[in-house]
Amino acid sequence: MKKIFSILFSNLPLKLLSLLVAFLLWLNITSMQKSKIEFYTPIEVRNVPENIIITKIKPDKVLVIIEGYKGTLSTIDISDIKAYVDGKKIKPGNNVLTVQVEIPTGLKLIGVRPKTIIVKAIEEKKKGES
Repeated sequence: MKKIFSILFSNLPLKLLSLLVAFLLWLNITSMQKSKIEFYTPIEVRNVPENIIITKIKPDKVLVIIEGYKGTLSTIDISDIKAYVDGKKIKPGNNVLTVQVEIPTGLKLIGVRPKTIIVKAIEEKKKGES
């Protein structure tokens, strides 16, 4: 019994240090693994001409799939990821626009579904027009 006790507790500080180093190494390796997350985010319409009014966006949300290191993914704020369409060429009627996504540095965009959306717009009537 004394022999087992002495084996277990001899060089205790060194054994505890080894255990701590192993834990930190494990923690570092697991945070370096890549992972994917998927979530729905609303679509913004940017650069809309002043005379155009957006009446409908279909669909109004898209599925965004991003990849990154687990450590990076655990610290991001989903609101930092923006899905948008460029509306500078929108005309009255139905417009098919390609969805673009802004993501923080260190992440990779895997996909967005759907890739295009339909934006319905009308032309704003100027004062004095009927």
